[in-house]
Amino acid sequence: MRSRAAADRCELADGYAPFILAVASGKGGTGKTLVATNLAVLWADAGLSVLLADCDVEAPNSHLFLPARTDKLTSVESKVARPDSQACNACGTCSDLCAFGAVRILGGTPVVFEEICHGCGVCVSSCPTGAMGECSLRVGEVSTGVAKRSQRLRLVTGRLDIGQVKAPSLIGATREEAERWDADILVLDAPPGVACSAVAAVRHADALLLVTEPTAFGLHDLELSLMLGSDMGLPIGVVVNRDGSGPTDIAEFATAQRVDVVGRIPFDRRIAEVYARGGLIVDELPEATSWLRTISSWIEDVAEGSAPSAADGLRERAGR
Repeated sequence: MRSRAAADRCELADGYAPFILAVASGKGGTGKTLVATNLAVLWADAGLSVLLADCDVEAPNSHLFLPARTDKLTSVESKVARPDSQACNACGTCSDLCAFGAVRILGGTPVVFEEICHGCGVCVSSCPTGAMGECSLRVGEVSTGVAKRSQRLRLVTGRLDIGQVKAPSLIGATREEAERWDADILVLDAPPGVACSAVAAVRHADALLLVTEPTAFGLHDLELSLMLGSDMGLPIGVVVNRDGSGPTDIAEFATAQRVDVVGRIPFDRRIAEVYARGGLIVDELPEATSWLRTISSWIEDVAEGSAPSAADGLRERAGR
């Protein structure tokens, strides 16, 4: 099971590329960051070079559990259409061609709705009078630094500016920054849901880990996430967090969908206490290592099929 994305990256990187794991969920609060941060630490402690990218740019929180020494801070801008009303003849070409409805002719004057403008440039290239141009607007920033917890773990965090809505473009910049660094494995802490932000975070990953909970809401949103991952052709594994807290049988649903439940984290007050004070369960709960290794074993198996060089990193460099 070799993903096309992994094969392409291996070719560009002279035969070696990091394994990219996206950790996602259909809803917020299921435990994505819990799983992503603790897996990252587990692998770093095993001797791997790990890069954790927090792509939940509207509410990033991986840094709360893995404080980092920031050594790079980059402002991220997005292109937005900017009309010249004096040169415009109100022909409406820009409005007709805009797929997002971001340009309208109102009272004979072109108006751009910046919040929904994707900066695709169609209006600029198609304007017969050259009245449509572009400008750059800041949408957020990306910070990069080595985690204080381990020199083998680097954290890349995207932060969307207050009032901005263009999360996908910032997520793209966060991933671009993350992929500049050498690592054995890149973990993407994705935003919840299945909208544009989630798509931007998980696309071209080598595997998708979906974190859910045994509730009706968890099952409903897991189904949506499975549809998204299946449409992308990604290997998918399911982790049941707070196992035992609800009556919903996630395993039965997963079996019907031909997807494996690759890990379970029990419903345990101690986990909530560790998480609430910004701790890591892999450090404070002895049994947490076994929960995480079960998940890691599935990822290693996927790596064997999708990116042999990544499997070398996950198995051989950890001495397992």
